[in-house]
Amino acid sequence: MRPREEMHVAALVMGQRSPTHFTKAIQPSYDEWDIKYLAEMAAAAAFPSALVKLVPGSGETLWEISVDGHIVGSALRLTIDAPIWAKPAFGVEINLEAIEHVPARSKAYQAIPATPRVQVDLALLAPASVTAAQIDLVIRKEAGDLLESLTLFDEFSGQGIPEGSRSLAWALTFRHPERTLKDQEVQGRTAKIVTALEGELGVRQRTS
Repeated sequence: MRPREEMHVAALVMGQRSPTHFTKAIQPSYDEWDIKYLAEMAAAAAFPSALVKLVPGSGETLWEISVDGHIVGSALRLTIDAPIWAKPAFGVEINLEAIEHVPARSKAYQAIPATPRVQVDLALLAPASVTAAQIDLVIRKEAGDLLESLTLFDEFSGQGIPEGSRSLAWALTFRHPERTLKDQEVQGRTAKIVTALEGELGVRQRTS
């Protein structure tokens, strides 16, 4: 009997995000965060009534795409036949028939927080072999339920950065839904994150 065929959707991105322009000769290139965003958007469109999560993977699999607890695809760093000067390639693939589609369920809404947020900018020095996804996972694990959002807003390697390393800057937003956070709480969480990053990944906080 011929096996049942499944329907998949896939995409590949590489190179500059935008065309070269006289106002900016060098445009930023696609990276792992672009493919994460595309994976989230594609999965949300394919399964509009489900809960979509991206789970950090390993090796060339940057993230596994989870829909209602089922792995339906992955976001990948791709190895392709390309010149050595070519920019990295990233891809996403989703099995559209991995789970049964169910009727749309009502969404739960939360009230707009009335308590103030606390933002911490964390500059890190990471070995080139450590991915941003690995750092993301450790920060979220150690920050706990007070972490409202986490954003990588800068990545740099070159002058002033040790060979084999790169600098990454993260914005962490902390908030308690019912009270104002104390400085000691945020400082304690941040110190815990820095200690875990160094112990687990060899990632250090930049002091200059």
